[in-house]
Amino acid sequence: MPITITFDIDNASVADNNDRTRIIACFQRFGWEHIGGSAWRYPALGTANVSEDWFNHVIPALAYFRSLVCHANLNVYNFTIDAHSEAGHRGQANPPLGEPIQQAANITLYAANPTYGGILSEQRLRDFVQACADDLA
Repeated sequence: MPITITFDIDNASVADNNDRTRIIACFQRFGWEHIGGSAWRYPALGTANVSEDWFNHVIPALAYFRSLVCHANLNVYNFTIDAHSEAGHRGQANPPLGEPIQQAANITLYAANPTYGGILSEQRLRDFVQACADDLA
């Protein structure tokens, strides 16, 4: 079952157009499908995911989106997140089911050449995810 997010950002609050392109690149790299406007779906339609990978693809994408909104002081005046979802990991099942929580360096990223890859590199996105863990020290 998919997770969808839709949002509207007040154009007057966007001082740097790269902020919008970073959002697009983030969702693409985490395997989300752009379904139009500012609407995104995970997993992408037609993928063979057994369950949604919340800890490695959903939560990091949403955390990056939230962090960028706060950092750039973007006015997100409408948003929805809908999830009719199933996610989990059973590491001791035979065979194991779902995906375990991965270190930032080991998360599978998609869209090797996303639409705006130059704005948000794979390494920069991994560094963001790693920094979330590093800030606990």
